[in-house]
Amino acid sequence: MSVCTATLRGGLRAAAAARHARQLVLLARGMQHASQPGGARWQGASSSSGSSSGTFGSSGAVAGTWRSVVTSAVAYSSNAAAAGGGVAGEVCSLKCQLLDVPGPLAEEIAEVLLAYGAQSVAVEEFRVQGEEEQEIFADQHAELRVWDRCTVVAYFPPDEDGGGILASTAADFGLDACWRSVEEVRTQDWEQSIRDSYQPAQVAPGLWIVPVWAQPPEPAATNIILEPGLAFGTGDHPTTRLCLRWLQGLAAGGALAGARCMDYGAGSGVLAVAALLLGAAQAVGTDIDPLSIKSTRANAALNGVGDRLDAYKCAADLAAGEPLEAAGVPPEQRLFGVTVANILQGPLVGLAPRLAAYTAPGGLLGLSGVLQDQTPAVIQAYSPWFEAFQVATEDRWAVVTAVRRRDAPVGAEQQRRQREAGS
Repeated sequence: MSVCTATLRGGLRAAAAARHARQLVLLARGMQHASQPGGARWQGASSSSGSSSGTFGSSGAVAGTWRSVVTSAVAYSSNAAAAGGGVAGEVCSLKCQLLDVPGPLAEEIAEVLLAYGAQSVAVEEFRVQGEEEQEIFADQHAELRVWDRCTVVAYFPPDEDGGGILASTAADFGLDACWRSVEEVRTQDWEQSIRDSYQPAQVAPGLWIVPVWAQPPEPAATNIILEPGLAFGTGDHPTTRLCLRWLQGLAAGGALAGARCMDYGAGSGVLAVAALLLGAAQAVGTDIDPLSIKSTRANAALNGVGDRLDAYKCAADLAAGEPLEAAGVPPEQRLFGVTVANILQGPLVGLAPRLAAYTAPGGLLGLSGVLQDQTPAVIQAYSPWFEAFQVATEDRWAVVTAVRRRDAPVGAEQQRRQREAGS
């Protein structure tokens, strides 16, 4: 091991690790939906890319959100390189990969590469074609875990010897035998690249999600127009599709006609907007993220239903109080014929009393963001208030639907509402 690398490995634990890895954990914890399997760990050197750090999921509720952030991170690197006069097609960075790295070494190698001048570094799972994904779910211990076999991907400025730095770093860690690759990355029209990555998606016969810049392939269908952005809900995840199909089924049976719909954890507002387009009279969306509130309102306006959709910021649990009451919404307007929440198992279970209180007797409930094997716990949490549970699935994901019991016990929050309504 070289003296230089040995010194770095000792010092980076206090410096680069504190500056980058801890930012990674804090940002990951701040995301509502950072509980999905797969993905990549990414670190960006703030001095060169202007970016922070994050943990990126490859599937689930977080995917749409993180996909936008990853694209931006690469764009920042490209823009930084292009700032000195770069043009489209010009080499803006070098993508250097070290494959099949033992997991315990991966993030330390990433830190060393950052110290040697990499603009950004990603740690991804290394899988031979045909192998199953090694799932790692984000929780309070997620920062301590990494895949058994990893690929470290570093982006260097084009005038740096990225390949040489990667080779010497691999040698210092005793990984001379690991496969390495170096490829040139050229500047692109990132706006066009993002647009190319989001195309109209058919959710079900007669139901499409269409990005705002595209033409609906089926003009006579129900077309939900979205501005894909940082808010979750672009329709590319099974849980979103499951909820949309459920709403479409309610509309086909007449259950949505004239109904009021609550979309708890609205993200982009796709479910609330869909409910309105499918026949609901009014909708309310809530989310813990102010960006999602803006996204919900903007997407409602794009679909011509902005005057029928209200959006409010909420907290992640019951401790902060009910958001509609805090916003001054009258008690009679806090009751809904249809309640849908596409979040995660933990919040769904914890929010059961609130979502039950939102749902009128005989009203309909749709819950997703859960894996198939998590559905029993969700059903158990809602059983005091709901009946006629059903489960629909796509891949490993599920939506749980139910009907609000008319004889269900009334909780403290509901008792207070009844007193307010009667006063």
